[in-house]
Amino acid sequence: MNSAAPSRTHEWTGASGDNWVLHQQRLDLMLAAFGDAAIAAADVAPGDHILDIGCGAGATSFALAARTGSEGHVLGVDISPQLIARASADAPADAPVAFRLADAATAAWEPAAADLLFSRFGVMFFDDPVAAFDHMRGALKPGGRLAFACWR
Repeated sequence: MNSAAPSRTHEWTGASGDNWVLHQQRLDLMLAAFGDAAIAAADVAPGDHILDIGCGAGATSFALAARTGSEGHVLGVDISPQLIARASADAPADAPVAFRLADAATAAWEPAAADLLFSRFGVMFFDDPVAAFDHMRGALKPGGRLAFACWR
């Protein structure tokens, strides 16, 4: 018998994803101070390449992209198709940002390509956090950084 907790992916592809999109503006406003604090701690520099884990509807991806400038890039990833669709639809045409429907804990990443792994409350949903962080570490450049906000 498998004692592992069931995956939460089904929650975010269904009602949770729908509800987040419905209440996106209110939720992003409510969580903005936490995201802003994590972004400040991340010390984003122009030209940084960033992986935004559990990017939701893109609020943090857009804020990070504004700091990387045109020479940087942000890849926002989330397991919710509804949230990725919202983020993609809201992305300014000239922003250095893209979105991908993926589970950051298992997705294939370009090795050693990211300067920063970032998350505003996305990493707390990993089924196996140790394995997920080990996997994502491969996406970091040598000397790369990690910054996230997560409920305890």
